[in-house]
Amino acid sequence: MKFTQSCIIAAHRETLWNFLMDTEKVARCLSGVEGVTRLDNDTYEGTLKVKVGPVSLTLQGTLRVEARDQECWHGAMKADARDRKLGGGVRASMSMDLREKGPGKTEMLVALDAQIYGKMGEFRQELIKKKADTMMVEFSENVSRQLGMIE
Repeated sequence: MKFTQSCIIAAHRETLWNFLMDTEKVARCLSGVEGVTRLDNDTYEGTLKVKVGPVSLTLQGTLRVEARDQECWHGAMKADARDRKLGGGVRASMSMDLREKGPGKTEMLVALDAQIYGKMGEFRQELIKKKADTMMVEFSENVSRQLGMIE
């Protein structure tokens, strides 16, 4: 399953880049993220509690940063998470690119390629896409608010 999304964040590109390179700060901007622990410079583990349609999931897993290229304003990561109660999980690759969109505004483009397996694989793609879109809107609003406090 592949998704592409974009959002505008009220911040200069360099400020946003620096913020996005701090995984703990990013985690605080994603609804449902709990207990993020840094294992090394590029690897984290944590839990995401999310409701997709009528089903509540508790995804536990790892996130590994694969690329941090500030010169090209590009980042990439891989995630692997499971829901032990429902059975199944997600393996995903995600990339992010930042583009200046004007004074103090940056467009964040996100591409996600996810394999959903087990019982979770039975969810309709429309439900998953709707939830991903909602999470992106919330994330961009939360990041904009956080950076508004910083600047």
